[in-house]
Amino acid sequence: MLSILAFVLAYTWVGYPALLWIACRLFRRAGATGEYLPFVSVIVPVHNEQSGIAAKLEDCLALNYPRDRLEIIVASDGSTDATEAIVRQYADRDPRIRLLKSECRAGKSGVQNLGVRESRGDLLFLTDANTRTPANVLRLLSSNFSDPPVGLVSATVNFATGSDAVSQGQSLYWRYEYFLRQAESDIGILATGGGAAMMIRRELYAPIPPRYGDDCILPLDVRLKGYLVLNDPRAEVFDHPPHSVAGELRGRIRMTARNWTGTLSRPALLNPLRFPFTALGLISHKLLRWLTPFFLLTILALNTALIFRGVAVGLWTLQFAFYFAAFIGWRRIRRQRPAGIFGHAFSFCLANAGFLLGMAKVVRNQKIVTY
Repeated sequence: MLSILAFVLAYTWVGYPALLWIACRLFRRAGATGEYLPFVSVIVPVHNEQSGIAAKLEDCLALNYPRDRLEIIVASDGSTDATEAIVRQYADRDPRIRLLKSECRAGKSGVQNLGVRESRGDLLFLTDANTRTPANVLRLLSSNFSDPPVGLVSATVNFATGSDAVSQGQSLYWRYEYFLRQAESDIGILATGGGAAMMIRRELYAPIPPRYGDDCILPLDVRLKGYLVLNDPRAEVFDHPPHSVAGELRGRIRMTARNWTGTLSRPALLNPLRFPFTALGLISHKLLRWLTPFFLLTILALNTALIFRGVAVGLWTLQFAFYFAAFIGWRRIRRQRPAGIFGHAFSFCLANAGFLLGMAKVVRNQKIVTY
């Protein structure tokens, strides 16, 4: 049992990325070429974003895209600060901007659905208020849709990395994550997206249930309909990750709980007889990773029992050393001191604590709708 679990962990974090690396060199698909400029609706869900909404709207107005083929919809999820007033000021200056309001908290998915219902675009660009979008991002993303099989395309998020250990560790995690996404995109099996900035064909958008995230459920629905989901490395957007342990943990819990339930709500994609390579990607990239803390705890418990019989002492020593390194990283972060390699060990443990607590919410059927 110990050997099986150790093998599953090694496959999840090392073996599957290695398989993707090989597959990319054998089966990389050709990308679309040429310009494609249909009508695009930019949809920005907001809740109390007064500190950043002006910068977001300035970004949107600076987009290098034909004026007569662009609208900007800000969907407010019951904002109680000055967000809506700021949007109205911009709407008075430029008729392409519209404000939609949800009178009660509907959650991000709820106001995205509202924005889509009121939009006119052939392509929908869903983006967060705190995501900075360079001027060329729409042209780059839309060019992919000149290829008819393409249904959804995500931009690549470039996270601003702070000097603190939490940011450094998260940066390493996201570089690893985007390697997997790009490799899956290159061979045509990607089934996840980036909620910070992604574009989808209007006819493929289905209203998102409030308990699921757009970055999870929309790519799954697109794959179910037989279209491709891509990640475009040329289209870079910029965001700021949480700079605190509590912020990172909350985000990881939320993503795990919403995406686990979302993924299991589309069981056909996990059927290897219908979608063999997509199923392999979802199981290897997502489900096994979210189950990692359970594997780690089980391995530690089994290994601890074995060392009293003088078996697998070396493996137990390695585990102890790793978790002790994570503990040192946590202590150094609390004291706001450089954590180095200890910070990476702590960040790995922090991510898995988020997976564990997120799965606990799933087991208790706790729905995360607003955040």
